[in-house]
Amino acid sequence: MAQSPGSSPPPETQDQVQRLLARTPVIRGPCELDLLVFLHRHPRTLLTNEQLAAFVGYDMKQVAGAIEAFVAAGLLARTQTSNPLHAARMYLLVLESPQGKGVRALLEPASSRQGRRSILHALSGGRPRSGPAGPTLEHPRLHAIA
Repeated sequence: MAQSPGSSPPPETQDQVQRLLARTPVIRGPCELDLLVFLHRHPRTLLTNEQLAAFVGYDMKQVAGAIEAFVAAGLLARTQTSNPLHAARMYLLVLESPQGKGVRALLEPASSRQGRRSILHALSGGRPRSGPAGPTLEHPRLHAIA
């Protein structure tokens, strides 16, 4: 049975998503999820923080916080370029860390539109994403992930 765009994902799907999110505590919201998917699609990337924030569609502060959380969890390695005048850094997604197995499992559904929707629904506590009962999102618009 097809779901309407505003309906909640099926409960069994939400149970699976909740289990996946429990294995990946570093994913706390849409920014972390979208940044993770971007880094999965581009596991070795040389970008400035500003470019990375623009590519995932979130402000610099949110992206910087997500990057720090990924580095602390051992999911992301970053290096400064040898040229101190160039602000770009090499980011390398590391899925061989202890959290990597859970992250890999979450990336499969997160890479599809319906899967991302289910994960965002679970991250919001099952509440609708808009209206007074929904979470406050700084960027409620759609985000394109390259």
